[in-house]
Amino acid sequence: MSNGPKAIYNGPSVCDITDIKDDIIDLPDGEKQHLKFEKDGFEEVLDELLKAKSGALMKAGIAIDVVTRIEGRTGRLKVVREKKGIAKKMYEVLDETEAHEEHLREGDIAIIAKTVQTAAKHIDPSVAAPFEKTLKYYSQIGEKAAATRRKNAKAAAEAAATEKASDGST
Repeated sequence: MSNGPKAIYNGPSVCDITDIKDDIIDLPDGEKQHLKFEKDGFEEVLDELLKAKSGALMKAGIAIDVVTRIEGRTGRLKVVREKKGIAKKMYEVLDETEAHEEHLREGDIAIIAKTVQTAAKHIDPSVAAPFEKTLKYYSQIGEKAAATRRKNAKAAAEAAATEKASDGST
C-alpha cells in the first residue's frame, strides 16, 4: 500500500433514492443479460421523435403516448444514472477506506506481535503466553510462505531425481 498522501473524501455521504423508489426494480440473477441497451445515436433519435410529435407520428399511425413514455423513461434514466454515479463513488471510497483501515489495523497488530516477540526473546519468554493467538495470527503469512517454499523445493528435488533417473536409463 502506498504511503503517499491520502485525500479526505468531500463528496456526498448519502445517496437517497426515495424520489425514484417506485421505479427501482430488482431483477433475478442473470436476467439483465436478456435486456436491450441504449446504442450510439440515441440523442438524434430522441430529437427526431420530439419533432415528429408535431404531426409525423399521427401521419404514421403512431400514438403520441409512445413518445411521451420514451421522454419519461429518458428523464428517469437521467436521474438513475446520476444516483448510480454517486453510489458508485461512495462504494469506491468505502472500499478504499475499508482497505486502508484494515492495512492500518494489521500494522498495529504487527507492532504488538513484534514487541511481544522482542520482549519474549530479551526479557522473559513467558510474556508471549497471553498473546498466543495474536502471535499465531501475525505469523501465519510467513508460515504459509515457508510451507510453499518447502513444497516447491520438494517438487523441484523430485523432478530433478526423476530427470536424473530417466537420463541414466537411456
